[in-house]
Amino acid sequence: MERGSLFYALNMDDEKAKELSWSKRVDIISGTANGLSHRHHDCFSPIVHKDVTSNNILLNSELDVVVSDFGNARLLDPDSSNQTLQVGTYEYFAPELAHTMTVTKKCDVYSFGVVALETLMGGTQES
Repeated sequence: MERGSLFYALNMDDEKAKELSWSKRVDIISGTANGLSHRHHDCFSPIVHKDVTSNNILLNSELDVVVSDFGNARLLDPDSSNQTLQVGTYEYFAPELAHTMTVTKKCDVYSFGVVALETLMGGTQES
């Protein structure tokens, strides 16, 4: 994607960070929410991303969002316990996933909340 990751735009490039007005940041958060909602509600079997981070939110030239890196994604099976090994980025992990090891859509929602706060606050300043 032309603008790289949201993490890069927020933390690594001061010029790109200055381009992210409040309305653009809200649009990025909204686009991310729409992408996750589509995977959670509109797919035949819900897909849980399991690694929603600012590194996995890509921006095109118009600052439109693409949720990427579904290497850890998991289809939710209603007839299964959906237990998993711990994968993903620690800072974005939902506490209940770390304790129960049970994957739910709520795990993505928690991670999305961290990304939303990071977007509004201007980044993490960590790599």
